[in-house]
Parts: sequence; structure tokens; C-alpha cells
Amino acid sequence: MRLKLWLSLGVLATSLVAGESSSYLSSLKKEKLDIDKKKVELESDNLKYDWIKQVVGSYSYTNSDQIGVTKETDMFSISLDQPIFKSGGIYYAIAYSGANREFMRLSTKLNEQTLIKSVISAWLLMKKYDLQIEKQKYLLENAKIDVIRKKEQYDSGFLDSSFLDSAILDKSRLEIALVDLESLRYSQLMKFKSLSDLDYKSITPPKFSMVEKSTYLDKSLAIISRDLEGKKLDYLKKMTISNYLPTVSLFGGYYDKRDEWGNLRVDDSYNQFGVRVSMPLLDVNRGRTIELRQLDFLKSKLELADTKIEEENLYNDAVKKVELLQKKIELVKKNEELYNSLLNSTRELYEAGEKTIYDVDTLKNSLATTTIDKKIYELDVQQVLLDLYAKMNGEI
Repeated sequence: MRLKLWLSLGVLATSLVAGESSSYLSSLKKEKLDIDKKKVELESDNLKYDWIKQVVGSYSYTNSDQIGVTKETDMFSISLDQPIFKSGGIYYAIAYSGANREFMRLSTKLNEQTLIKSVISAWLLMKKYDLQIEKQKYLLENAKIDVIRKKEQYDSGFLDSSFLDSAILDKSRLEIALVDLESLRYSQLMKFKSLSDLDYKSITPPKFSMVEKSTYLDKSLAIISRDLEGKKLDYLKKMTISNYLPTVSLFGGYYDKRDEWGNLRVDDSYNQFGVRVSMPLLDVNRGRTIELRQLDFLKSKLELADTKIEEENLYNDAVKKVELLQKKIELVKKNEELYNSLLNSTRELYEAGEKTIYDVDTLKNSLATTTIDKKIYELDVQQVLLDLYAKMNGEI
């Protein structure tokens, strides 16, 4: 079975839901995400009820002086002009708002998971730098031993100075590389701190295992997002068509007017209600506008099909990367067994006086670097799988 060394195919191991993983984020980033989520709901509600028109209230007061007579007029009115039927336009407007709500929720979800992925990825890199620094120290120890041995051989006349010089340069390069690693580790630590308030040593991120292709494609945020975008554009196209069809509206109002000049006062109040049917008779852009909406919708279907291919290839690439990393792990394990065997035999030869302590220490350090290589490759596997899980709905 492919990837049989992993826990078990199809089992999502200790994967955490977003509600738990979001605790990795800093308080500021969580607050910003909460605001984004509230904005999505409020903007979606606005869009859902956008077809309902305003009830308009109006009041005016006029004071005029004509032919020496002062006239005062008060006017108060409440009016409403509300479409109740738009040849399906109202239904499609509500459906569009629902699809847009889901699309925006998904966008916010993707943003949240991207941030969580950044935290876990930063953690994995921190652990990788820790291991690389530890490995570098073992390599440096071997380089120091090599310098000591070369110096002894040089002093005894068995080697010329070029061999000693080469060993010294190798040690120097390893020392500089160690400093570079520590610098990179510090930069990564600062990146982690900008994303999370936690101490990276105090958290244990989820451990991911390979997921089935069908599960990945079903939960792919990119595919779900494209599908929702297509539904939005379909409803928008139908809304656009309805704008050129008959609309039935109810209108009505209450009006109260007072005219007063001198000792004369006239009050007038009345109600007005009615039904209106209307539709555009001529719009030179009608055909082009509808065709543009249709082309947007058709393009979204092609983009959905294209995204499915891209996501499938992305999954296949991740599977191949994990398989190759597993091969590296197997090779390292074989080297580990070999170094173990050599170390045991060298210890026996050292005790018998046939080998030096330098030989034992060199093999011991080499064995340690091999063990560290295995851990580094395992972290690389987790990084590949994290990239997959971050693209799946609700998986981190």
C-alpha cells in the first residue's frame, strides 16, 4: 500500500478543528478574524434585504410674503414604493445573497486557515532549525577532531601542511554555517512571535497523515470556492434578465398639509394607494449586458473544471513528495543501522587498543547526525501534508 509507513490511510490522525487550532493565533489576529466574520454576516444581510425599499418620511415648512400677506405652509408625508414581483428577480436576489454569504464565509475561513498554517509552518521550521543546529554542532565536533588528527599527523611528518590547512578551512566553514543557522532560527522565531502569543516550545501542533484523494477533492477550499462563485454568477445572470421583464410594485402614502395666512387656515390630509406595472421598453445595451453575464457564468464553469485539475495535480505532487521523503527516511535508517554496527565494533577495537577515542567519537557524532536527518525528513513530510490540510475545509 502506498505510504504504508504512515499511521493509516484515510485516518486524519490528531487533526484539530479550526476552533482549537485558532488558539495558536495571537489575540490581535483572532480579533481581526472575528471582525471579518461579523462583517460577512452584516454585509450578507444587507444584500439579502436590499430589494426592500425605504419608507420615506418628509416634512417641509414654508413661510412666504405675497402682497403684504404672510403665508405659512406645513407639509408632512410618508410614502412607499415597493416592488412585489420582478419576474423572478426578487427570488434570484435572495438566492444570490445566500450564495454570496457562503462564498464570503469560505473566503474568511481560507484566510483563517492560512494564518493557522503559517503558525504551524513557522513551528515546523523552528523545530527544523533546532535539529539543523544540533546536527551542525555534531559535524563541527567531527571537524575539530579531524583538525586534531591532521595536526598530529603533520607534527609527526606524515602529512604536509595542505591537508591540515584544508581541515582548518572545513572547520571554519562549519562554524560560519552554524552562525548562519542561528541567525535564520532567530528570524523564524520573530516571524512566529508575530503570528502567535504562545511559546513555540509549549505547543504541540497536530500530526497529519495522508488523506485519500477523493476526500481532499471533496473538501478542497479552492474547488468549493469556485463552485460557489459559479452559483453566484448564475443568479446574477438571472437577476440581470429579470431587470428587463415586467415589475409589479405597490405604492402608497399619507399626506398632511396645512396652509395658513392671516385668519384663514386650511388643513388637508389624504391617503394614496395603488399598483403599478412597469418594464423597460428600450435599452440599447440589453443584449450585451445579458451576454456579458452569460459569459461570466460560462467562464466560471471552465475555471471550476480547471481548478479541479489543478487541485488533483497538487494532491498527486504532495503524494509523490511524501513518497520520496519516505525513501530518504528508509535510506537514513539503513545508514543509522550501519553506523550503529560500526560504532559497536569500533568501541571493541578501541578497548582492545587498535582504535583511538577519536574514531569512536567521530562515529558517535556521525550516528547522531544520521538520526537527526531522519527527524528532519519527518518534519518535511509534515510540512507537505500541512500544505494539503490548509487547503481543505475545516481540517486545521
